[in-house]
Amino acid sequence: MKPFFKRLSYSFGNEDHLTEERALDIQPDDTVLAITASGDRPLNLLTRPCKKLISIDANILQNSLLNLKIQAMKQLDYPSYLAFLGLKGCDKRLQTFDSLKKKLEKSSREYFSKNQDKIEKGIIYQGAVEKLIFSASKGIRLIRGKKVRQLFSFNNLHEQKEFVEKKWHTWGLENLFKYALHPSLTRFFFKDPGLYDNTGAAAHIGQHIYQKCHHSLTTFPAKENLLLSLLFAGKVFEEGYPPYLQEEGTETIKQRADCIDVKTIDLITFLKEAKSNSIDCFSLSDVASYLKQKEFETVLTEMIRVGKPNARFCIRQFLSNHKVPKELESKINRDHTLEKELAEQDRCFFYRFLTGTLS
Repeated sequence: MKPFFKRLSYSFGNEDHLTEERALDIQPDDTVLAITASGDRPLNLLTRPCKKLISIDANILQNSLLNLKIQAMKQLDYPSYLAFLGLKGCDKRLQTFDSLKKKLEKSSREYFSKNQDKIEKGIIYQGAVEKLIFSASKGIRLIRGKKVRQLFSFNNLHEQKEFVEKKWHTWGLENLFKYALHPSLTRFFFKDPGLYDNTGAAAHIGQHIYQKCHHSLTTFPAKENLLLSLLFAGKVFEEGYPPYLQEEGTETIKQRADCIDVKTIDLITFLKEAKSNSIDCFSLSDVASYLKQKEFETVLTEMIRVGKPNARFCIRQFLSNHKVPKELESKINRDHTLEKELAEQDRCFFYRFLTGTLS
């Protein structure tokens, strides 16, 4: 497998955009900093008007994907846009790509010209993580195909919850998660630097994720859960499309796409080079998975310097559990109530949150 920063790791975001909207409360005069990843996060953030959105990633391929999505959104009508990305059937993706190439930035044009198989298959599911999840879904569908179809057939949450409690939840499925996601195995697949640094060697990761899955399936419609749709059904349902894949959302976003400033740079370097009091909102995703504790503390220290007074921030944590050092607590005003609510309400269910304002 290619090194983490030299592969297209993510092609479809699984984060709940509603969480960012609530935590950041972006205003028209705000300058926003976001991690690019699949490109979904910065695009979804543009449903709220802002002065400037700086999208950064240490991996140029992720920024290249963002550029491809922006140009596809701008140049194609809505049905053709979805078909090109891979959400609808299409046998002319390469022809469409040829028409888009002249609009792409050099790095994006060169990468996708050399990897046209990803375009032909539909780029939306061609990230390393998405392909891994899809492979797992084939096994799940082979074993539980009928139950999977039932799970995603419900339009009534009460009926879905009853099905999950009585038929979906089994001892065998719980143990499948427990052993398939044991750190001794997942270290070979999840290459996020620092992912396991604070979990402990004996952490019951699979059991933790299974419990979170169970909570989500008894709280939210399965069709709206991006991650579980891909994991269990092998695709994302229209009911779960984030704003940048909805017709109304695309119309709004492409009118504001020119305010995006994309940079290929790691977060710590960017923050150290940024001017003081220059950022209003920090949308940093699960950046903690890529950082050691000392690096995480450096990020917090630089955020305090770079952030404007009362700047808002949203940081997700998957398996890592980095702590805010005591010497910074007085300058990082965490909203613990909101953090707890977001952890309960986020449809991508497995994140802890750090959110609040900076002094």
